Order: sequence, then C-alpha cells, then structure tokens
Amino acid sequence: MRPASAHLPRRAAAPPPGPLTAWLHRRHGPVNGAVTFDRRHLYILPTRSGAGFAVLLMAMLMTALNYNISLGFALTFLLAGIGMACMWMAYRNLLDLAVSAGTASPAFVGDAAVFALNVDNADTGARIGVEARTPLSDVAAPATLTLDGESRGTLPLRVPAAARGRLALPRVTLSSGFPFGMFRVWSYADLPLSTFVYPAPEPNAPPLPLVARPDDAEDGTLAVASDDGIDQLRRYRTGDPLHRIAWKHSARTGHWLSRTGYSPRQPGCWLDWDALPPGMDTEARLSRLCAWVLAAGEEIDIGLRLPGIELPPAQGAAHRRACLEALALWPARRAP
Repeated sequence: MRPASAHLPRRAAAPPPGPLTAWLHRRHGPVNGAVTFDRRHLYILPTRSGAGFAVLLMAMLMTALNYNISLGFALTFLLAGIGMACMWMAYRNLLDLAVSAGTASPAFVGDAAVFALNVDNADTGARIGVEARTPLSDVAAPATLTLDGESRGTLPLRVPAAARGRLALPRVTLSSGFPFGMFRVWSYADLPLSTFVYPAPEPNAPPLPLVARPDDAEDGTLAVASDDGIDQLRRYRTGDPLHRIAWKHSARTGHWLSRTGYSPRQPGCWLDWDALPPGMDTEARLSRLCAWVLAAGEEIDIGLRLPGIELPPAQGAAHRRACLEALALWPARRAP
C-alpha cells in the first residue's frame, strides 16, 4: 500500500529567473572599495514624459508628410535632435561615477538609520540631480546630490529601522533624470555597510536602580562641599604631600583627609534582566534596559546582566555603546 503522502501532488519548483532578469539584477559589488558606473552597468529608458515627447514627434512627422510642410520637417528634426542630446546628457550624468561606503549611524527601533555614501566625480563636468534610494527608502523623498567637476560629496540614505539587531544596507539604486526628465538612467551598488538597531527606549521608564557604594575606611572617597566648589577627599595616606591635606575638613571630621584632585564618582548600578517584573515580555524588558542605559549617561557606572551575557560595571561612551549593542543583538550573541 502506498503511503498517503505519495498521492499528494508535488509542489512545482519555482522557475529559474530568465537571462534578462538575472542580468539586470546581478550584483555590482565594490572593486578596491568603490563601485564605478561604467558603460556595462548603466541602464536607460524613456520616462512617461519622454514617451509622450516621442509620440508628439511622430504626430508632427506624419502631419508634415501629409501636408508637405517644410517648416514642419525642420521643427520635427530639430526637436528630435534635442531629444537625442538629452538622452546622451542623461547617460553622461552618471557615467564613471564612483560610489563607496561611508559611515553608518545606529538607530532605535521605529527611527531611521542613516548610511552615508561617498560619491566621487573624477570628470571635469558637473553631475546634477543624482538620486539614491533603497527598496526600504521613501520613494517620494530620495537622497539627492549635485557635484561640481572633480569633486566629492556625500549622499545620506535614511533606511527605516523596523526591528532590532544588525541592519545591513540594502541594494542602492542611483538614478538621474537630468536634464528634462525625459530619460531615466540608473545603476545599482551593493556595498558592505551595516549598523546596529537598538531597542526602542521605554517612555516614562522608572528611575535607575542606583546602588549606594559603601564607604571604605582607607580608600573610600567623599564628595564634600567647600568654599571653592566640590573637593574630592579621601583618608590620609602615609607619604601624601602636606599641601594636599584638607586642614579645614580634617579638623571638622576629626580624621586626616587629603585632596585627590579627581572628580566625584557617581554611584553605580546593575541593570539586571532577572530583577525586572516577571510579567514583562522580552521586548519590553529590552526597552526598559535601553532606557536605563541612556539615562545613566557617561558618568554613572553601570553593569548589564542578560541571560548568557554579563558586562561588568564601567562608564563612558564606549561602555554605553557596548551595552546598547548587547541589547540589540540579544539573544543572537551570548557568552559561550
């Protein structure tokens, strides 16, 4: 007896792409860090305006033939020559442009990540109205750039950040409709550029879970107000120079104190996944932790504990960025 699965019709395999589709969508990656739009990678087609202009020329030609109007022939051929010149200028506007990857700024979920593309024009002629867009970009508002001869510019591409994680720059389409919009010239660039998408910070998040530091009898520091502002004081150590002794505060407290010259250290805190309310889902936890990382700034020591990841307390822009990246990539990146 044949199994039931043998009677089920087999799903037909998807037909392979045709040669024209495969040729149009072949990858155009960078060579020596840049994508150059040579003649083999530029495509041109008439727009609706160009097609309407061609229909108008045909009507003018047929009218001139019917009525044998010499001025009609002259005007038709003049306009046809102008159209051919526009086609060449549109094609020339993108020819031999070089595009390379620039910087990429991180974003939060719901915002837009900005990818910077460096565009080099080695020719002496100007490049006018060069547009760039991706399949995820807003079609109504593409990034536009105009370059003088032998100059360089930057095209900022805004790509929506819909989900946290690593966002790679999609295929970029650079196009131009210069001079009169009768022809559209375009090409593709596949650039290895990516950035991080952080979780959306929770609005109106609770205050930071600060942890008070215990005072160390020998090495602990105290922030004490003085006439000159804030003095960072600690217990006197043998060998401290006399000019660093805080005589007024020593007499007031009954202990020898020395000035350290360092700025007051803020209390630290642990941002712990397991300390959050048990009813919160994954994305809500990550959003609250992200809001706390941003609220801590660069002056408060923070440590981050996620399932499988632990970042010890530290401060500064680099540590805050490491915490945000851990939140963006969790659970893809765990400690081994």
